[in-house]
Amino acid sequence: MENIKQTLVDKVCENIRIDIIKQDLKPGDKIDIKSLSDKYGVSATPLKMALNRLVSENIIQNFPRQGMYIKTIKPEEINEIFEVRQMMDLYYARDIIKSVNYNATLRQKLIENVASHAKFMQGLSSDSGIDDFFHTYSFDAEFHQLYLLCSGNKTLLDLYHSVNPFLYTNYIFNKQSRKRDIETIEEHQRILDAILNEDEELLIEAIKNHYDNSKKTIELILKVYNIS
Repeated sequence: MENIKQTLVDKVCENIRIDIIKQDLKPGDKIDIKSLSDKYGVSATPLKMALNRLVSENIIQNFPRQGMYIKTIKPEEINEIFEVRQMMDLYYARDIIKSVNYNATLRQKLIENVASHAKFMQGLSSDSGIDDFFHTYSFDAEFHQLYLLCSGNKTLLDLYHSVNPFLYTNYIFNKQSRKRDIETIEEHQRILDAILNEDEELLIEAIKNHYDNSKKTIELILKVYNIS
């Protein structure tokens, strides 16, 4: 029974994320429990469980006596998030190299992630829909979660979620070019190659390059779409 409930909550979380990507739910929008329950075809209980999970991931904000809202995000906050993410990745670079090269399971998961992501991108067309975007985001999120998991510090994953990767990544993936999507996979491959070659200096360089390029993409998107 618990597994069934958990699966339903997972699905509702996914539906909410997709609605945010589609901008059916926009930053600052108040959550209407009844409306979303009807839309997703679920009772209030799994919906509230999903919303509470998204509160813990900093996607939803809960204000006592006021209700729940889709979190708003400011350009300066996006830059700060990237600085924190890069700091985490760089600090544990040496530990991650050791972990990946000693743990065959983690190593294989990273290799499969990059390969599957590249293969998925090859199958996309210019008219690919929102579900394809969501899968692309999922591959990217999984890569960074696996990377941090290899640090051996379990608290890092909680921190990763707390810095709100989904909301700011939505600004990027839903608006950046296909060329940048492909470049992102190539940057992940360079990070992975540096790890497998046990080259800490090259890994640090690859991480910095990845985040520098991502921040430049964000700055351009913010300028073009006038997000503030």
